[in-house]
Amino acid sequence: MAQLHGVETIELTAGAMAVTTIPTAVIGITGTAPGASAGSVASASTGTPLLDNRVTFSAIEAGQDGNRIMISATEDAGKNTETTVTTDETGVIRIVMAANTTALQLTEAVNKAATGVMAKTESGQGTMQPFELQLSGGTDEPFPLNIPVAVTSQAQVRLLGTEGTLPQALTDISDQRTALTIVVRVAECQTVAKQQPEVLNGIRALGTSLAVTSYQPRILLATGFSDSDAVGKALETVANKLRAVAYIDCASGATLQEVVTRRQLYGARCELLRPRVLISGISGQQEYRPYSAVAAGLRARIDYENGWWWSKSNQEIFNIQGVEQVDEFIAGEEACDANLLNMQNVSTIIRHSGFRHWGNRLCSADPRWQFESVRRTADVIEDSIQNTMLNYIDRPLDKEIADDVIGTINAYMRQLTLLKAIFGGQAWLDDELNSAESLAAGVLFINYDFGPKSPTERITLRVRVNNNYALEEMVTA
Repeated sequence: MAQLHGVETIELTAGAMAVTTIPTAVIGITGTAPGASAGSVASASTGTPLLDNRVTFSAIEAGQDGNRIMISATEDAGKNTETTVTTDETGVIRIVMAANTTALQLTEAVNKAATGVMAKTESGQGTMQPFELQLSGGTDEPFPLNIPVAVTSQAQVRLLGTEGTLPQALTDISDQRTALTIVVRVAECQTVAKQQPEVLNGIRALGTSLAVTSYQPRILLATGFSDSDAVGKALETVANKLRAVAYIDCASGATLQEVVTRRQLYGARCELLRPRVLISGISGQQEYRPYSAVAAGLRARIDYENGWWWSKSNQEIFNIQGVEQVDEFIAGEEACDANLLNMQNVSTIIRHSGFRHWGNRLCSADPRWQFESVRRTADVIEDSIQNTMLNYIDRPLDKEIADDVIGTINAYMRQLTLLKAIFGGQAWLDDELNSAESLAAGVLFINYDFGPKSPTERITLRVRVNNNYALEEMVTA
């Protein structure tokens, strides 16, 4: 070791870390938009209309690749009578113009010999002058088929056009709250038999969102298609993979019995939504729409305004004018439609001081995981801690790292407790599983628990008549 006469500073990496809570209000949706923008082609011009030598060059295909096209035109110093067009080893299109080459002659030569670019002129009788230019303005297709795209603004939504299921669904979401939405556009087909495989491929593509967009959706939709069980089960599969919840629509006019029977097909990461909602569509006409996109927007709004540990039940739904089917709701009546649906793990909409979502439950048969807010609380905590633990991977396995991991988790639990997101939680070493063999194999076992908060689904008021109040009044009179 070298000798030092002085002071040095060494930064240590040990110690507890802050856990960053994952984004929760991220919606993933699959659908169609046949009128979506195809992107723009790169272009550039030379010459002037005054000399009748204006020529516009455009890339053959839309996209940013066209912005790399460079064109260089020079005059032939010799006696050549023809204009030649070649592409050099660097990709530059080289044009050698014969004497007095007109814009029309240049255009014809380029369109005959150039690759990836075309030229256009008006009458083009003016003589060309040497020039150099680079094409610009090319943009990629904003919503390529089967590729997740993060939508963060209304400007992006407008690029989807007005046709298909996606434009209206994104509008339904934003009517509740602007939320980060991962969109997978699929091809629109003329028959259900051809359309369904496209939708299923789009749902599977949602699973790649984290790698493609850096965002992982936590609320999954296929609005306009999820009344099909094939689509609903595909959403459930991806929801299990991503630690997300899937909002599944019922068919138009579905009866109570049909809905309850269908609910039995799904598990702990699916919420079945019965009514369709009356809204003003993009065209301005009122129409009954599947509820899932509206419910997703509501969920995002509650996440932002109250917290991801809040239920969206009994929260007002904005910008709807009615429901396709009215489910009877009578406060305190077990036999009313709304309560019967809720007890069968199906959510509905009631009208009480406006339209309100009514229902807390996912399709799980396990009472521990019936409440959506409990399921999402567990997902948030588990993923947030898991992501933070990656910072400790491959460090030397000793007591120091064990203490740091436990300290990190306990600090996060204290933070969530102060937020009133949970009742409490703690982490500890597993004395049984942490053996000499497991430690030698590089495996460390840490246990932790937490107490989630269930929604207040029922308040029981006990009341009786007490005639003593009347007696007291008479005695004191």
